[in-house]
Amino acid sequence: MTQILQFSATNFCSTLKLHELNDDAIQTLPVSSYKLPDGNHKIISYYRDNVWRLEDNRFPSNVTGSKKKICFDSIPSQFVEAVKYTLKHYDIETNPRGNTFIKSFDYLKHFLTYLDGIGIKSTTEITPLLCANYVHQCKQITSMRNKPLSIGTLTNRFLEVEKLYKHLKGTTWAFEHPWIAGSASQLAGFKQHGKKTAKTKIIPDEQLKRLIPYCHSILENAHMLIELKNELQQMRTLNWKLSDDAITRRQNKVSHSKGYSGLREFHAEYNAIPIAVAVIILTFSGVRVHELCAIQSDAYRIEDNEDDVYYWLKSHSSKTYEGYTEWLVPEIVIKAIEVQKAYIEPLREALFQQQKELLAIDPNDQRGLKIEAYKDHLFLVKRPMQCNQISALSYPGFLSALRKFGASVGIKDLAPHRFRRTFAVYVARSAYGDLRYLKKHFKHWSMDMTLLYAFNEEQDIELYDEIATQIKAYKIERVAEFLEEDTILSGGLANKLVSFRSNSEMVKTFESRAEMAEKVSDTVHIRSTGHSWCTSDVSGCGGRSVIEGTRCIDCDDSIIERERHGTYFKGVYIQQLELRQINDIGEAGKQRVERDIERCERVLNELGLWDEVQETVI
Repeated sequence: MTQILQFSATNFCSTLKLHELNDDAIQTLPVSSYKLPDGNHKIISYYRDNVWRLEDNRFPSNVTGSKKKICFDSIPSQFVEAVKYTLKHYDIETNPRGNTFIKSFDYLKHFLTYLDGIGIKSTTEITPLLCANYVHQCKQITSMRNKPLSIGTLTNRFLEVEKLYKHLKGTTWAFEHPWIAGSASQLAGFKQHGKKTAKTKIIPDEQLKRLIPYCHSILENAHMLIELKNELQQMRTLNWKLSDDAITRRQNKVSHSKGYSGLREFHAEYNAIPIAVAVIILTFSGVRVHELCAIQSDAYRIEDNEDDVYYWLKSHSSKTYEGYTEWLVPEIVIKAIEVQKAYIEPLREALFQQQKELLAIDPNDQRGLKIEAYKDHLFLVKRPMQCNQISALSYPGFLSALRKFGASVGIKDLAPHRFRRTFAVYVARSAYGDLRYLKKHFKHWSMDMTLLYAFNEEQDIELYDEIATQIKAYKIERVAEFLEEDTILSGGLANKLVSFRSNSEMVKTFESRAEMAEKVSDTVHIRSTGHSWCTSDVSGCGGRSVIEGTRCIDCDDSIIERERHGTYFKGVYIQQLELRQINDIGEAGKQRVERDIERCERVLNELGLWDEVQETVI
């Protein structure tokens, strides 16, 4: 009979010392448990079990059940007891998160398989020479992409050997220290020096230009799709006496009337709603995938400051133990959440019914109680292979659906983690008034996101740091752009920049142009006016250049780039030529037009666009 505890399995074992217990006591120790309605805890797995199933609350909500267990049948039998002792001792000592605990076992399996392959019958036979050979063997392994194992993977494998040594010390399974000299990270090839660079690639602009409008169009049609889905479902319910073929014909007729070729086309668009919603949330919030999956139906708050309205997305973060966290988002994220709430309403009702039926049979039913943890989640899925059980969205399921969705718009290998860095890069661009396509498409993106983040104590600190890093990198890129010989510049600061970058003695003081750009960027203030870069670190023109763009041409603190700003001044020049033909603008108006024409002609000549604009005028 399963034992009932007053405390959770973790708390029950937290004060125990394994080396003081006899074998019978150790074998009956609880490994995991779940809480009952009366506050007691029911044991899920015991130490003696061949499979340890860990608690759901040790994992993000998007982790599937198959990823929450440790199967000891998957390792050589001669090592099972030593490994169980190691893992239980490690669990009591550090209480790691579920994913960390599972990965610890997975990395250790490689070492145990190696030992079994060379005939080792007990951990007591492990020697530094055997461990050195294991290190050498791991470094010869190539991945499926025919590449050596990464330094991170090697480090984790070797750390588990150290962990096995540490937790078995003083037991009958003990062995000598695995390394004569060095450490796991050193043996893996890790070096402390050097600048860490981001490995995750951002989603390119041209892909976002396809992806975001497509998702937005689905959101715009979502309520119609949901209403049509309900209508088709009701049609099947009311005509239950008819054959499936007869009902399908009627449903096809209704879908035709809504502009669809048939049920298949309708269902494809309807079933895309959750992925479209997820893409919008990921793109405009920067949340991780487990934070996306943990979003609940009351997932946002609105902060109305009279002049501006700010929207904050809320979810639970397991990555850095932050718990409930907030992210600043544009209004489109809130619209996406409301769409998803309408989409999952039938699933929520069915889930509540499933829970009610399970708990009516057994008030302590594990699945019935488990539903409580995710019944308010925004992303729910029905699993046909599991008797239509409704559960929280999992990472593998979401990744598969996301990649199919991306492929439908011509984007390969779309992955959730790419959205977070893409978000940070776009916020960095927005800080310099250069959000490009997304700002034009969604005009409610806040330009003061970093300031707002700084004043919110419940923010995602790690994302804020990532944004700050990207802002710094973006600033360095702009300075490097200014210092490139082939970058065509105008504006008051242009001559000084051209003189600086052509001064060989000045350039020689830096090891590279990259180093020069980084050092110079630290001493330069840069902000965008939309038609130039302003380098004034004081009030400057007080923002008057926003309504009088040609003012920047004569300003000593301005930088005007051909590629970035040339189109603006071509447009202003053509507009001023048209204004010159108007007779009722007064003498002051005429003087201003002539002044702006002269300014534009000067900057267009300096940017090498004069001939091009003359062809347009003619």
